[in-house]
Parts: sequence; C-alpha cells; structure tokens
Amino acid sequence: MMDTFMSSVGPGVEVVEQPPCGAQKTLYYCPKCLHGFTLKSNRNRHFRYECGHEPRFKCPYCELRSKQTSQIYCHIRKKHPDERVWVVNLKS
Repeated sequence: MMDTFMSSVGPGVEVVEQPPCGAQKTLYYCPKCLHGFTLKSNRNRHFRYECGHEPRFKCPYCELRSKQTSQIYCHIRKKHPDERVWVVNLKS
C-alpha cells in the first residue's frame, strides 16, 4: 500500500501520518530507495553517505565492513574484546 502511495506523491516528499494516539509524526523518505526516517538529518546522512554506496569502514581484525563507524566499534567490543577499538576508513 505504501508503494502505491509513494508512487503517487513522489520520492523525497514529507508525509504526515496520524498515529493512533493523535500526535502527528512527519516521515522523511530517501528519494533513491524510499526508506522512511523520522528525522530529516538521518534521511540526509543516509542519502549522502549510505544509499547506493559501498561500505566505507572496515574492522581492522577481520573482513567486516559497514557504512557507519558505530557498527564497527560495537562489533570490535563484542567480537574482539582484547583488541584496541579503532576503524579502518576505506575512502581516505
């Protein structure tokens, strides 16, 4: 149902939905993939650095790659607990 709605309004359009509690909630959609975000800043970050891009960060201890450093930091703390926490930036 959301696909037919988005095709009628177009990508990147801010959509206001009425949740059951009565408070309005604005959703921001990525113009490339139509993924919805509650914060415009998250949509902008996703659009600029993540959508359609290869992962730019890598774990220095294994082959795990991610588009966000926080995912790598969390991974190192869990999977490599005795190692120093740092990230390899593949784009620089």
